[in-house]
Amino acid sequence: MRRHRASGPIALLALAAVVLAACTGEDDPVFGTAEVTDGEVVQTVAAAGVLEPAAQTTVTAPAGGEIEVLEVADGDRVEAGDPLFTLRSDSLEQQLEQAEAAVETVGLLAGSADGLGGVDLAPVVTSLQAQLDAVVPALLGALEDQVGALEATITAVTDATEESGRATVAALRDLRDTLGGALPEELGVDPETIAAPAADATLVSVDTSDLEASLASAQTRLHAAQVEYRSATAQLDEVAGSLSAQTDAAAQAQEAAAEAQREQAETAVETVRQRLDDLAVVAPRGGVVELVRNAGGGDLGGLEGLEGLEGLEGLGGDLGSLAEGLGGDGGGLAGTGGLGAALGEPGGDRTSGPPAVGASVGPGQPVLTIFDLDAFTVRAEVDELDVVEVASGQQVVVLVDAFPTAELRGVVERVGIEPRQVGTGGAQFPVTVRIEEVPDEVELRVGLTSSVEIEVRVVEGELVVPSSALLRRGGDEVVHVVRDGRAERVEVEVLAVGDGTAAIQGPLEPGDIVVTTGVELLEDGQEIETEPDRDLALPAVR
Repeated sequence: MRRHRASGPIALLALAAVVLAACTGEDDPVFGTAEVTDGEVVQTVAAAGVLEPAAQTTVTAPAGGEIEVLEVADGDRVEAGDPLFTLRSDSLEQQLEQAEAAVETVGLLAGSADGLGGVDLAPVVTSLQAQLDAVVPALLGALEDQVGALEATITAVTDATEESGRATVAALRDLRDTLGGALPEELGVDPETIAAPAADATLVSVDTSDLEASLASAQTRLHAAQVEYRSATAQLDEVAGSLSAQTDAAAQAQEAAAEAQREQAETAVETVRQRLDDLAVVAPRGGVVELVRNAGGGDLGGLEGLEGLEGLEGLGGDLGSLAEGLGGDGGGLAGTGGLGAALGEPGGDRTSGPPAVGASVGPGQPVLTIFDLDAFTVRAEVDELDVVEVASGQQVVVLVDAFPTAELRGVVERVGIEPRQVGTGGAQFPVTVRIEEVPDEVELRVGLTSSVEIEVRVVEGELVVPSSALLRRGGDEVVHVVRDGRAERVEVEVLAVGDGTAAIQGPLEPGDIVVTTGVELLEDGQEIETEPDRDLALPAVR
C-alpha cells in the first residue's frame, strides 16, 4: 500500500538529526512543520505486472499431418475466416478410402440379404398341400361312390321286392276268384292274407339290414375323411400365413439393419470428409500472427497414459530403460525424433524453428498464435494485504518500464478469486487491468514489464496533512499541532493515505501548523523550536 513513499526518507533523516543533537549536547533540535490544508487525497495500491494482449488465440493442428500450404508469416494481420495453413494427412485419406469401401460393402450385403434370412418353409407347405389335394379328393370320391352304390343297391332290392310281391298277390287273387273264393291248400296261403292291403309286403319280403349297415359305415368314413381333409387344409393355410408373416418380419428387420449399417457407414464417410476439410485451417479471429517456435515432430500429450510404465524400472534390463525413457515428460522421445516424431504424419521435415511447408505436426500441436493488439491489459500480482481494497471498476495509473515518462490510464477489470502463487512473502492475487488511455508516442508490446497504482480510495474536501505528521499512540492516530510554541497532541481519524499526504478528520482547521519531523520524540505540551519543512510541499491531489 502506498503510504509514505515521498516523505519517509526525509522523516528518518530528521529523526536521526534530532537524536544526534541530543546525544552531542548541541542546542535544542528544530522540528520541521507543515500547514494543514484541505483538498483531495488518493490512496493507491501498487503492484508489478506484465502487459498482455486483450485476447489471443492459439491455432492448433486439427490432425496429424504435413504442412502443405502456409499462407501467413510472423507479423501478418489477418481477419476472421482468412486462410492460415493447409495440412495433408495420408492417414485421413486412407480412412476415407476405408469408409467409402465400407459403404459399398454394406450395399452389397443389403442386396444379398434375401438369401440370408434362413430356411424357406413355404415350398414344404405347398408340397404338403399338393399331396393332400392329390390323394384325399380321390379317396373322398371313392367313398362317395361306395355310398352311392350301396344306396342304389338297397333301392333296387327294395323296388324289386315290392314289384314281386304285387305280382304274386295279383296272381293269387286271380286264382282265388277263379276257384270261387278258395285257394288250393298246397299253396299254404290264407285267402284272407291276400285280401289285406299290405299283402304284397307280407307275402314277399327281403332283409336289407346288412346293406343298410354297410351304407351307414361308408357314410361315416366319408364324413370323417371330409372333416380331416378340411382340418388339414386349414392348418396348412395357417402355417403358410404364419410363415409369410415371419418372412415379412425377417425381411423388414434385415432391411432396417442394412439401413442402419448404411447410415453408419455414410456418417463415417462424412466425418472423415469433414476432418479432411478441416485440414484447411482459417483464422478464428482477427489479429496479428506469430508462428509457434519449436514446431515439428509430434505432440507428446498423447503419451500421458504411459506414466504407468514407471513401475517397469524395477524389472531391470531393457524394460527398465524403456520405462525410464517413456516416463516423465517424454523428453527421451522428443529429443530423438523417434516415437515423438511418429505421433505426427510419417515423413516430412522437422525443425526447431517456426513451422514451414513440409514440416510434420501432431494432432493438437500449436502452429501459430493470433494476438489482438488493438487493446492491452496488465496482469498484476497484488499482495494479500492490499487485495482486500481492490475492486472492479477502480481507476488505475499504469507505468511501463520501457516508457518511463509516459503515464497510461486504465481500470480494474477483474480481481482473481484465488491466489496465483503463494510464497514466503504471502499470497499474490491476480488482478487484470484494462488499459484505456495510451499516449500516441507509446507503442505497447506483449510482455512489457509494468507497474500499476490502483486508486482504491479518493477523499475530497477533508483536512490534509503530510503523512509524516501521523503518529500512532495507544492504538490511536495523533498529530502534534504547534500552538503558542508548544506541541499539542491531537487525536485524528485517518480517512485515506496517499502519496506523502493523508486525509484526516479531527479538531483542526486549514492553516494550523503540524509537526512533520521528529514526532516520535515529542511529548504532549512540549516546548519546541520549529521551522517550515520545505522538503514537504503538500500537493492538493495524490
